[in-house]
Amino acid sequence: MIMHCFRKIGLMWCVVVLSMPVYSASLSDKAIEAPGVGEFIESMVNHHPYVLAINEGKYQAAAEFDIAKSNFDPFIEQKTKSRLSGYYDGTSLAQRFTNPIEDFNGELFAEYRISNGDFPAYEGEYETLSGGEISAGVSIALLKNREIDKRRTELKNAGLATSQWQAHATHLLNDFIYKGVSEYIAWYESALQVEAVNELLITAVEREKALVTRVEKGDLANIVLIEFKSNVLQQQLLLTELKQKRDSHAQMLSFYWRSPMGEMQGWEGRYPPNNINWPFSVNFAELSNLRNALKVHPELDVMKLERQVVKNKTRLTDNALLPKLDLNASVARDVGAGLNSLEGTETKLGLSFSYPIGNRRDTAERTQLLSKQRELEYKLSSTEQILTQRFEQALVYWGQAKDILALQGENTALANRLSKVEKTRFDAGEGDMFTLNARAQNEIKARMKEIKARVDVLKAELLLYKEAAKLNTES
Repeated sequence: MIMHCFRKIGLMWCVVVLSMPVYSASLSDKAIEAPGVGEFIESMVNHHPYVLAINEGKYQAAAEFDIAKSNFDPFIEQKTKSRLSGYYDGTSLAQRFTNPIEDFNGELFAEYRISNGDFPAYEGEYETLSGGEISAGVSIALLKNREIDKRRTELKNAGLATSQWQAHATHLLNDFIYKGVSEYIAWYESALQVEAVNELLITAVEREKALVTRVEKGDLANIVLIEFKSNVLQQQLLLTELKQKRDSHAQMLSFYWRSPMGEMQGWEGRYPPNNINWPFSVNFAELSNLRNALKVHPELDVMKLERQVVKNKTRLTDNALLPKLDLNASVARDVGAGLNSLEGTETKLGLSFSYPIGNRRDTAERTQLLSKQRELEYKLSSTEQILTQRFEQALVYWGQAKDILALQGENTALANRLSKVEKTRFDAGEGDMFTLNARAQNEIKARMKEIKARVDVLKAELLLYKEAAKLNTES
């Protein structure tokens, strides 16, 4: 009677376990397997609004450069003066074309002016012959503003700002790709573990059918079947937890995985591809390239360019302390009829000189900028050391991860072998269910650890590329 009750209980457990869902990779599943890492990164880089926002800085930096260049655009101006009433009357007109040039803070100019009517003697500068006066000349700085001035400083710094944007954008994109691919790897690890546990469960369910048959024939006690079902139930619980973890990471991946329109795409229902096409493999030759990349790291580039900006500003303050000495030379000729004194070609040469008595503002700004240069030098040196240290730490992590993977591979092979041997012994009646279940649990744990070790190597390689700022394969 007792044996009959155990048999009924065993059959009930069999029905319960067999009715629980077990994942199996069908042909339809393969049609929706997840994209590889390269395709995933391409979606992020080309369609994600965060990256598109970064790229807008390129147009802003280009506009700033054009704004700075506009200081050297040529321009035309016209002045008209008319005396409408009074003892004297008349009208004068002057049109001037000016083309600024960078050298010597100079400008080339051409002018045409004409006047008619009566003007008092003290306004004789307005008098021309009937056809007007044509003149051309040049204006240059001999001391202050000769080598550098505000316009040229703005132009140089605008060019540096474009390079700064590029370095800063590379740094932001590198970090963004690292976050996205890290999430991909976390999902990939849990998805592989789901497949591994499910594969073992499928084998366990098939084995359970054979045990049920033996129990029905009286070759095996029901308690043995119940103990086996308890082990299967633990595997089912583990599978459910892993699926929950996998689906959680899949939900996070939908933030990074974008359609060509930039919209979030669901990652649910996707299964890990047979080959993720990992683009960040590391070997000793690649390690040398990554280590050399540290010398041109975007974080360092931003600081170096900022240092150059400060140097340009320092040169401008040095220039402000110089006395001003400007030269103006021109040639003019009147045409038409009028006063004899206005006939012929005029050659004019003028010098203007000025020097401020006391220049505390520019002196203080120069002191401030020199201090800023020293600050940037210290920060640059510190950042170089930090980047090198982080890379070397990542390198140690990579080496350890490879060693652990090799050991975990051996551990998995051994656990699998022991599990098979124990199954053979049990089928031959030489083993017991407790030992068989223990071997099965060890095999699951070993496979979980091997998958984790395999993914840890990917994490280590990803970290090396991240520290070298080389995650953007398009850069």
